[in-house]
Amino acid sequence: MATVLSSIERNEANRMYHITLSDKSVLRFPYVWLRDNCRCADCFDPSSRYRTCRVIKLDADIIPVSEEIANDGKTLQIKWPELHTSCYPVSWLVQMRFSESAPEWIDPFRYPKHLWGAEMKDMIPTFQFDDIMNSDQTLYDWLQAMVTYGFSIIKKAPTECNTIDKLGNRVFFLKQTHYGKVSQVISQADYTSLGFTNKSLVLHVDLPYMEHSPGIELLHCVQQSAIGGDNQFTDVFNCAEKLKQSHPEYYKILTMLLVDFTDWGVPKDKDKVTHNYDDHHFRSRKPTLELLPDGRLKAINHSDLTRAPYFRVPVDQVQLWYKAYTSLNALMNSPENMIQVKLDSGEIACFDNQRLAHGRTAYKIAEAGKSRHMESGYIDWDQATSRMRVIRERQGEDPV
Repeated sequence: MATVLSSIERNEANRMYHITLSDKSVLRFPYVWLRDNCRCADCFDPSSRYRTCRVIKLDADIIPVSEEIANDGKTLQIKWPELHTSCYPVSWLVQMRFSESAPEWIDPFRYPKHLWGAEMKDMIPTFQFDDIMNSDQTLYDWLQAMVTYGFSIIKKAPTECNTIDKLGNRVFFLKQTHYGKVSQVISQADYTSLGFTNKSLVLHVDLPYMEHSPGIELLHCVQQSAIGGDNQFTDVFNCAEKLKQSHPEYYKILTMLLVDFTDWGVPKDKDKVTHNYDDHHFRSRKPTLELLPDGRLKAINHSDLTRAPYFRVPVDQVQLWYKAYTSLNALMNSPENMIQVKLDSGEIACFDNQRLAHGRTAYKIAEAGKSRHMESGYIDWDQATSRMRVIRERQGEDPV
């Protein structure tokens, strides 16, 4: 049976309604919020879903003239002092209900998260490239796996350059950086990033020196002809939770002190600039463990590759920070918390760059004339979660 309105009472002292539903639950809505969110054509544009009423005209102390339960309990109707009438479907009110014990609401398109260690090696979410490209449901399932686990592998992708651009466009678009939309990762003699060498790479996240670091990273194996070159992945959210349990003071300082990151690729001769990544200088300051306002982990900012030598924090806190930082790194590099994967040609490793740290073992080319050719690109989480919401709406879920 559909939920309907059972009764409505005023609380004039707090200027809000107490609404009882047929399932006995009680919702509370401030008068001013209801007036601000009137859904009539004069106050809300249904095509753009934009609010069109002007807040400058809103009286924060407004009190309704009257209210009634209409449409057999399916609608709350309110008359306001300016001779305006608002109608609120009960289904909409349930969706918009306020929390009674904040924080209650959790974005279903960013949570929950399943934290993992080495056991992930035997449970990696795996998808087929063509299925993602041709099925909205598979596209949604892949993105949901990225939300939950922060890691997946796509198989049977074309072994052609710019394949991940097609995948990015399937979601929304790839993030443009100084490396372009797609970066071809091949060992180079003249390089500005260690990624363009055959050397090992320590665990890190990409581009922490930018104010808005990339969300999902796509690493596509175009050609695998290397001895070594295994990719390493660690769920740092998992390691951070372990650190929080064992050394809460370490966890706290890693959430508080801002770390400086920098990256520059300015050539000696400015007339010989051949790529955008030759001609840049980025800086940012972020905590190693970045939190949401409610205290949950939002992102990790970790890269010894681009962590700056300057550290603008109180000098008496530096020693404790290093103890915390090295303890977190010990957890990240522990075999019980890391997985190691060697991609085959046509496979794409997909990982949450704001949650997982990734690295690489050193390699050498196995066959003369061949190379280890990877390409990488990024999809911001805004684009990924937007696509998820659109798919759900097309499947009949009411947009919020």
